[in-house]
Amino acid sequence: MKNWTEWAKENTDPKDATKKPQALDDIKVLDLSQGSFAGIFASSLLSEMGAEVVRVEPPGGDISREMTPEGLKINETGLAYLVEGRNKYHITLDITKDKGLEILEDMLPKFDILIETFPSKYLEKRGLDRERIETINPWLIHCAINNYGQEGPMAEDEGISETLDYDVITQALSGFAWTVGLPEDYTEFPEHSRVPTRMGNWMGWYAGGAMAAFSIMAALLNRDMTGEGQFMDISPAEALMSLNNYAFHLYHLTGQVINRVANFESAAYAYNYVQAKDGLVFLAGYADANWKALCSIIDRPDLV
Repeated sequence: MKNWTEWAKENTDPKDATKKPQALDDIKVLDLSQGSFAGIFASSLLSEMGAEVVRVEPPGGDISREMTPEGLKINETGLAYLVEGRNKYHITLDITKDKGLEILEDMLPKFDILIETFPSKYLEKRGLDRERIETINPWLIHCAINNYGQEGPMAEDEGISETLDYDVITQALSGFAWTVGLPEDYTEFPEHSRVPTRMGNWMGWYAGGAMAAFSIMAALLNRDMTGEGQFMDISPAEALMSLNNYAFHLYHLTGQVINRVANFESAAYAYNYVQAKDGLVFLAGYADANWKALCSIIDRPDLV
């Protein structure tokens, strides 16, 4: 009998991954996202579940290939795209030209899912509106990802909606840029540190991409039951906003806005970094049993 280590090595060898059945085998994805890792991450998740993903890039390549720390590239591709360009086929197609749009229309019947991150009504202005797409492929699940959505005043304001959908805009619209960072009255650090703070990674894009992939999976299930495709309007800003736990509940209940709280947690204490002799230590003692143990460790039973 094999021991667990031998069994695990045999059953998790990456070389054998493609030999195993996967949840999205036979599902084909056309990824038209440009300059937005929300769409690129969404197709990454689908590809990891077995879908065949074809990335369509404009001539010269997607600007996402340029995003990389310190200009580091491998074969002219930045590190960020090397992460999310995995498990995909790549083609070049200029859909700003009539011939490119004609080729795109010919491709649509061959795919189950279309992902795009264009400004509102961009495809419609090129003659490829939703009705046209549904006529070409009524089974298609069309997922449009944009901070400003496809309807409403911000989507219709071309001065706003046609700007690149940067992650920092997602974070600002979600409210997180307001709540992350050192408060104004925090005096331990220099003045320039007491400002709203962008999250360290592209959390807005990744939250939007995850929500898009989740919605696409639900749409695939619905298609199996009804035989119909559907159009989905995904806003990364709203996806990230939904992760802002109790912020909106607090406002509706009390009218209070959660301002920058640095390392403090408004809902639980102790749950933050504190200064120690050799640096910082994180304390999580907000449950009664944990708090009692913490008081014992620091020899302050009077605080129990």
